[in-house]
Amino acid sequence: MARKMSYDGKYKLSRHQFNTAKWYALGFNEWLDEYNRLKDSVSAISYENGDMPHAVNKTSNPTEELAERRAELRAKMDKIVACCNTAGGDLSEYLLKAVTNENVTYHTLKALMDIPCSANTFYDRRRKFYWLLAKEI
Repeated sequence: MARKMSYDGKYKLSRHQFNTAKWYALGFNEWLDEYNRLKDSVSAISYENGDMPHAVNKTSNPTEELAERRAELRAKMDKIVACCNTAGGDLSEYLLKAVTNENVTYHTLKALMDIPCSANTFYDRRRKFYWLLAKEI
């Protein structure tokens, strides 16, 4: 029989707000990969058919577009990290790992990283994270 945890509702979200925050946080690793791939504007230039070089995205300034995309990705990732720091405090490293990766539970973190808190404390901070992120986005 599943154990029912007591929950005082201080970080109450609707199911849709929670799901939005959850899927937003799970985008973190994809955004980080894209951010790290977008290092220079040379990749935004195409040399198809041996013709003269031209921009792949048909903009006049691929460097500017690259910088804007990197800034957008950085802002999204910073929002998640800031909410982890606010909600998690000294547990923010563990919280970031849990909310940005599917199927990372308290027990996973205890076994692999020896998280220094109880399951109730961890799940309370995770609820606070999702509540903060839902309000932020």
